[in-house]
Amino acid sequence: MLSADPKPPALTDAKGMGGVIAQDGFNYQLWDGLVRLPRWLANPAFEELIFEGLEDLEARFFAPQSPRGRLLERFQAKGGDLAPAGVREVLESFQNFEAAYPRAARVQTLVTPRLPPTVSWLGRDPARVRRARPFYAPFADVAAASDATLRARLVDTYGEPLGPFVSESVEISERNLPDRDSAVQAFGLELERAFPALEVSPRRSRDAFEGLSALAGRSVGTPISRAELRRTAEGGLGQPLPLPASFPLHIRSDRNEADETALEIDASLFSGGAASFPASERWAEDLIGPLDRTARWLRAGGVSRVALGGSYRLSTAMVVGWSLRAASGYELEIPTRDGPWLTDDRPGSEDSALPWRITEPAALDGDYLVVSIGVLRDPAADLLETAGVAADCVLSAYLPEPVVSGRAAQASASAVKRAVDAVVARLRPKEIRLFMAGPAAFAVALGHRWNAMPPTQLHEFLSGERRYVPTARLEPVRAGELGS
Repeated sequence: MLSADPKPPALTDAKGMGGVIAQDGFNYQLWDGLVRLPRWLANPAFEELIFEGLEDLEARFFAPQSPRGRLLERFQAKGGDLAPAGVREVLESFQNFEAAYPRAARVQTLVTPRLPPTVSWLGRDPARVRRARPFYAPFADVAAASDATLRARLVDTYGEPLGPFVSESVEISERNLPDRDSAVQAFGLELERAFPALEVSPRRSRDAFEGLSALAGRSVGTPISRAELRRTAEGGLGQPLPLPASFPLHIRSDRNEADETALEIDASLFSGGAASFPASERWAEDLIGPLDRTARWLRAGGVSRVALGGSYRLSTAMVVGWSLRAASGYELEIPTRDGPWLTDDRPGSEDSALPWRITEPAALDGDYLVVSIGVLRDPAADLLETAGVAADCVLSAYLPEPVVSGRAAQASASAVKRAVDAVVARLRPKEIRLFMAGPAAFAVALGHRWNAMPPTQLHEFLSGERRYVPTARLEPVRAGELGS
């Protein structure tokens, strides 16, 4: 059951003021927070943290697909022995926060040196099930059985609705930090795990810990930014943290897992397969919108170079490149099997001599300019057969050989873009309908250059059904917006 107190948690209530007024246990929660900090600094989405806010410790992350655009990780640290009733009290406080502020927290964690024997399984079973989920992802029934068993045990222990809430939204962390030396040692180990390339002496690691500890001690109740935490840590270490030179952005499909070292965009809904592809409105809401928010957030942080990761279909690739386009000041590192293609790796004369076969249309298809772009496979034949478009209404661009380098990709994107620009200027279409075949990396490169165009409706080919379906729609950017 929820707490009898109907008021939402606030900074000025007894719970919010407790840690400020009574400092008992502050060292334990401080040390636990500092031990977690290296992992957060390695996460590019991490923005800032606060000790003694609404909870003992809260960390805030940029999350473009969440309702608020940010998510919290919340920690309540109990340094002394907890009774089973005390564990329940903490779990209920987490549930009260969720009820008052739905979906504000990604996870809420109880941290304690040890759990009472009767509920010691809370520190073991949920973590075991969670860690094994990626391995059993292809076996949905196997994973579901473990999840169901865990949920049933939590419901049996805590009832409804607390049991299911704990199953979905709470973690238990048993961490024994009896003294400062133990905390310093744990901090050093986490530093090594988060930054394997970092070579630092124990003395320098301790200096970083002490600097961060002093910063936190004088900032109780006040947010501490990522930049200040990093500056303090690097001052103690005597060297910069080995963070990537390019901002890592991971596009997750239904074929790969999350990457905690990158900001993630979950594009699994747009991977096709048995579920096919959602309507254009869903692309706008759940993919283009979050990517646009990401672009604005990166720009506000002075970031212009982005290293892409993950996997994606052609439409998603085009959307990613278009959201982080050259006209907005971004340069991309596009992953391929042979290494990244760099959008600022400018092509030479030999790259511009690629044998693109470009055929311009004589007329529009109604008010639409139909564009067919193919690398190694020409989609025009399928398009003419399945979409009923006349051959003289199709702008066809076909390359009968692979795109083998970033420079060739840039030259190819420029050649195709010039051809489309010329036809748009001549025929003045109200909309472009785009059909593509080829590598996703080239689609990213083309989207990166797709600026100042009419609305563009993308399509994907369903090979099993031999037909095209509409996917994302790229709308022109209005004056004053990002990328205008």
